[in-house]
Amino acid sequence: MNVYRDSKAIEKLLALVTVLTLISFAYYFTLSEIEELEASYKTRRVMLTKMLGREIADYLEKRIEITPRLSNFLAEEGVAYAAVQQPDGSIIAKGENYAIPMGILEKIEETALKASHLISLPYEDPSRTVSLTETVLPVITPGSKKVVLRIGFFRNSEKNKVSHIKFRNTIVFSFLIFALSIIWFLRKNKASNLQNSLMGTTAIVILMLFLSSRMTLQKWYENEWHQNFTKNAIAVSKMFSTASARLIESSLESDIKEEYKIAAADTAFAYISIIKDDKIVFHSDPTQVNENMAADENYPRSLNTKKPMIFRNDLESLYEVYVPVMKGQHRLGTIKTGWFIQNSYEPLSIIRDRLVLVFTAALIILLLVMHLLSRRVTKELHWFIKAMEQVTSGDLRQTIYIDRNDEFGQLAHSFNFMIMSMKEKDMVGRGLQQYVSKSIVEKTLKALSSQDKNGEKQFAVSLFLYFSGINEAISHLDGARIFSSVQECLDSVNKLTQPGSNVNNQLFPSGILTVFTLSNRHDSLLKALNTANLIAADLGRRPDLPFSPKLTMHTMEVIRGNLLDKSEKLSFIGDGFADFRTMAKIQGGDEIIVTREVSLLLKDAVNFEELEILSPEHGRTTVYLFKNYKEISEIIRSFESATNWTKIMILRILKLSVDQVDQKILFEWFKDEDPDVRYHVMDIIDRIPANDSLAFVEKVIESESDKKVLSRAIAVLGKVGNEKHIPILSEQLRSTDRRVKANAVEALELIGGKRVYEFFNLLIDEQDNRVKANILIALGKYGDLKVFDLLSKMITDQEPNMRASAAYALGQLGMAQGVEPLVNALSDKDPMVQRQVIASLTALKADLNIEM
Repeated sequence: MNVYRDSKAIEKLLALVTVLTLISFAYYFTLSEIEELEASYKTRRVMLTKMLGREIADYLEKRIEITPRLSNFLAEEGVAYAAVQQPDGSIIAKGENYAIPMGILEKIEETALKASHLISLPYEDPSRTVSLTETVLPVITPGSKKVVLRIGFFRNSEKNKVSHIKFRNTIVFSFLIFALSIIWFLRKNKASNLQNSLMGTTAIVILMLFLSSRMTLQKWYENEWHQNFTKNAIAVSKMFSTASARLIESSLESDIKEEYKIAAADTAFAYISIIKDDKIVFHSDPTQVNENMAADENYPRSLNTKKPMIFRNDLESLYEVYVPVMKGQHRLGTIKTGWFIQNSYEPLSIIRDRLVLVFTAALIILLLVMHLLSRRVTKELHWFIKAMEQVTSGDLRQTIYIDRNDEFGQLAHSFNFMIMSMKEKDMVGRGLQQYVSKSIVEKTLKALSSQDKNGEKQFAVSLFLYFSGINEAISHLDGARIFSSVQECLDSVNKLTQPGSNVNNQLFPSGILTVFTLSNRHDSLLKALNTANLIAADLGRRPDLPFSPKLTMHTMEVIRGNLLDKSEKLSFIGDGFADFRTMAKIQGGDEIIVTREVSLLLKDAVNFEELEILSPEHGRTTVYLFKNYKEISEIIRSFESATNWTKIMILRILKLSVDQVDQKILFEWFKDEDPDVRYHVMDIIDRIPANDSLAFVEKVIESESDKKVLSRAIAVLGKVGNEKHIPILSEQLRSTDRRVKANAVEALELIGGKRVYEFFNLLIDEQDNRVKANILIALGKYGDLKVFDLLSKMITDQEPNMRASAAYALGQLGMAQGVEPLVNALSDKDPMVQRQVIASLTALKADLNIEM
């Protein structure tokens, strides 16, 4: 692994691949261009030869002198000579350029005179100064005699153009490779392996795609062309069937000759022969008539079928088509036609040319894109490397800001928070804990608790776990077992109730009392009932207890406060006990009995069984046995006719079962006149998918008049919205309602991004305490440490609300920089500020893991 990491071999290999890719493009680009050029010259030679051949046949038929036409033909560009000869070599007429007399062409004359169809013969003289291509075409005279038309074409122009193409492409691609080499050498000491690797890998991908595309295109074209060529060759060959049958039966050649003249206009058409009884009875070259077909290896194979067949003859570069001449079920003979192979590749050279251009452009574009991408990546990596070097040297003032949500943006975000964490630890290590001494915080906490909490009235729900039969158990069983059983019950209750500021457990000789004092009465009731279900189920699985735990639930109004100076724990004064002893006599071990007050509050959402008991204390009274919650569908149906209290209760229950509620029903419920109901509906909308709720929330923000509901809708938009909603939320900052403005800031913080960060920087001077606190919290979470200087000033402001908000913000940021200003604010004379300071210090104690 270390070899690959430290070696330059991979980098050099990828650079070599890039060069090889360019060379491959140069080769194929040059090859396709040369093939296209050669094909155009060859097509011109064939067309001129066939055109002159038709004229010679007409001249011979009309007995017109041929020599002047041949001499005039020399005026065509690149024509060296033209001659008409008998098959024995005697010259009928000729026109020649004295720069190259025909006498020197004896080597190819013999082959030319034997040609049975149009062929091309290359020639180059021994001195290599003259390069020719001779085209030979047999011409049939009116007397069915054969003459041979020979035309010589200079290849100097063609060769010069081929050389020019090679030279030009060599220069262009050499310059390109040279330029890339210069760039590579100049950047060698600056460029990263990542840049070279990306560009080299791109070159490999393009090269592989190019080669695979070219081979696929070649194969596809050949298949497609072969099918089309076969269809065309067979169709043209079948065209001779009627005339061929007439020739075989009556020896009439006029029709077949006329059709031959038409077919010969096709540059791909070479010759035609009609075969009867294994002998040629007609041929476009009369010298081939009466030749036996025994030497033709494809002819016998064609006799095995009545369908046309096509074979490839690589020796003569031809395709040969065999078509049976039928009369009913009787085979009269066979038509054989020849077709040039070379002509089929002319369109392919054009496609190949374009393919090379496309992939060359793709290579250049992708190399440029990869270069820009790698520069961007390496630039950002360089920021991190430089920042880490500074941090390693002890400078913790480094901050990296990348306004994107991709991996680099997340990495920058994590880096900034890592630096802040290091700063916090550094500050703590320098003695920050002296500001958070146990005596200061704890004494202040006790003082504030006694001042602020004592005498406060609250709605509460009590849950009492009665140890039914505890007296009998004490008189008969070992004390240790009873103690461990009580401990077991207490542990279960503590685990399931999660004691805290709103849930308190107290142990009594006869049982355990749990008091729920949540800020929302609906939540207190539901949490108490759900907890009672969990406790009943848990203790129901413990049949070995020496007594029977029985649960009762009751509502009451309590007064809370601190009765003992040495204790931080709050005490509750109120009648939290129903007649649990009488209830226990009719109660099963896992059943929950509630009082009338509880049943009245929950009856629209819960199924109860009414029971009547005779209480020594209260006489005949009614209690209720909890059965289960009503079905969601039943609760939903009862919503419209329910009281506002019940509607809110239903909504609190449905909040835990959002997937069972149709969003259209929620949107309809939001039309309720009571703003509290609309507020709780929006609380549920907060939990449905963003795609389903976004448009509705936007409309609510535009039309809602109640500020509490509007602020909740703004909070929801912050969770489901995006950058396009920044103007909508920014507009809400103009509101006169403090809660609306504060929630708008929080929503903007959730959306995030550079625009929001810059926008918040413009709002630092906001005068509303809650809005300003939220803005500073958001900036602090972006890693902007200047907020601590602003909050340190804000916590000494003349306005108590401003000081309390500053204390809240310092606690929310959860950083060590906030401890010192909070400790200094412990001496604040305003109880509200002191309470918030203590709450923030308590939160910081947990966040920073500071021992007090």
